[in-house]
Amino acid sequence: METPHQTIGRLLSAVEALTREEEHLFNQGQYVESTTVQQRAMPLVRKIAELLVGPNVAQTLEADLQSRLQILLKNRQDHYDQLSARLEATQVELDKISAAQVRARRMRPVYREPANASFAAEG
Repeated sequence: METPHQTIGRLLSAVEALTREEEHLFNQGQYVESTTVQQRAMPLVRKIAELLVGPNVAQTLEADLQSRLQILLKNRQDHYDQLSARLEATQVELDKISAAQVRARRMRPVYREPANASFAAEG
């Protein structure tokens, strides 16, 4: 039977692989697929967290596993920062589109009116 440390190491390896896949998909602009991979990793992350709160597990975790966990946490934070920046940029673009739609609706009545007789006579 596996010790909690061995289980954490095995699960961490799986989460690391899924995280690499998620980041690759995200960088390719495949956001839905990236989110799907992230959701697949969540049960593994929950299990790691559950194991870490066990008696004397976190306190006796090997330096290698601690380092890998710290790297994973840093990478997750960086990923969320990128996602937040991308969401903010998307919101700015949506605001621009919305403003353009408002301007277009305001101009629409002007273009529905027939041309003035003076303009028609000039042609």
